[in-house]
Amino acid sequence: MKNDEILSQITDFCRRSDMAETTFGRRAVNDGKLVHRLREGKRITIDTLDRINGFIATSTPGGVAPPRGLVVPPEKRDPRGNFRFFENRQRYLLFVHTCSEKRVIADRVALELAAIHPRPPALRVFDAGMGDGTVLARVLRAMHGRFPHMPFYVAGKELSLEDVRLTLDKVPDRLFEHPASVFVFTNMYYAEAPWLTPKNSAAAASMIWHEVALRGASSGDFEAQIAELGPFLEQNWRANLSPGNAMPIYERPVALVLYRDDHRFLLDSIIPRAGRTEANFDLVIASQPYRAKSSVNFRAKRIIAPLARALRGGGRLIGIHSHGSDPGLEMIQAVWPGENPFAVSRHEILRAVKYELGSAGRELNFNAYADNRSIFRYDMEALPNEVTGAIGTSTAFAAWNAAVYVAQIEDERLIETTENGRALEATREVLRKHNGLWFYDESYVISRRRD
Repeated sequence: MKNDEILSQITDFCRRSDMAETTFGRRAVNDGKLVHRLREGKRITIDTLDRINGFIATSTPGGVAPPRGLVVPPEKRDPRGNFRFFENRQRYLLFVHTCSEKRVIADRVALELAAIHPRPPALRVFDAGMGDGTVLARVLRAMHGRFPHMPFYVAGKELSLEDVRLTLDKVPDRLFEHPASVFVFTNMYYAEAPWLTPKNSAAAASMIWHEVALRGASSGDFEAQIAELGPFLEQNWRANLSPGNAMPIYERPVALVLYRDDHRFLLDSIIPRAGRTEANFDLVIASQPYRAKSSVNFRAKRIIAPLARALRGGGRLIGIHSHGSDPGLEMIQAVWPGENPFAVSRHEILRAVKYELGSAGRELNFNAYADNRSIFRYDMEALPNEVTGAIGTSTAFAAWNAAVYVAQIEDERLIETTENGRALEATREVLRKHNGLWFYDESYVISRRRD
């Protein structure tokens, strides 16, 4: 809102209320020179604007203060053509095993370890969307290298049963190398998972809390006991589509707690218990936590703002999502001209999160960084002779799969392109042009000031 519009509202209110402009400034924002500053063209914060609007609303007969926060229209999705990560298993697994994104993201996240300031009794990490656990496992290795004798509290959110299984496969080795670790996995929403507390009372009443103290001292011992969780996961880790908007939802909230039984005494103050949980994370990993086509308000209000609230003093949240402007997007636009699923930048997200948090955001630093620090590249891993000359069908298909997975193209749109062969033809052209395939991600950091 421009200064002229704000001044017009204030002037009209003062005229109706027979109030001096200096009095308005003092009562609304404790600044008698507010109107004078606005006339000089000085800027005000979003929080100040909200206080002005709130004062005018509550001082008008019958008025009600406007609600704080972003407006998020319901995101209704077509269940037939909707892109859902947890249902695109084949594409996902092929992408993970042919591209270096997971490794590069883990290296980027590991850089933040130098800037965190853990406090007793544990270094606390939250992965907001574990996927197959590759990023988390690599980050935990880096954490062990930097903090070899510090207890770890490692929490992760994941809706997909298959991804939880893949993540659990990596836990035995982590518990062997770093015994003083507590792992907590949940299927709850972003606004619930850091606190392990469902917001809906009915969901809270049906919550399943499962604690497993793993016996033995070898990774083989731990693996055998974790494998026994299979029936429990199949019965309880279930996801459905909401009948109202086709969004994925859990059937029942679940918290699965794992730790070594021979370290129970040491970890007693770290192990979460039902009704006695906290967030206060030193590091929050938000790697690709939202759909490419979701609105900026949805990303800020439903995902990033709740995660920012979960930081402790000195804690850091690193957000990562696809940036575009790469050969992968070039492939997509060769088939669907004008297609650009990466329209929301990190700058827009941070502005929206700052607005959503309001006064609570004063304790946080919002760092978009320059492009040379924020944006990083990862590649499709192929031999040089596989992406030049006569490009084989398997290489072309792997490249096309990576491009459509990153761009989150729905299945229905892929059928026609697969049948006419245009997709693989465009893929080969781009591979020859660039002698390979790569993608760009961009990152941002939200940090809480130290106490």
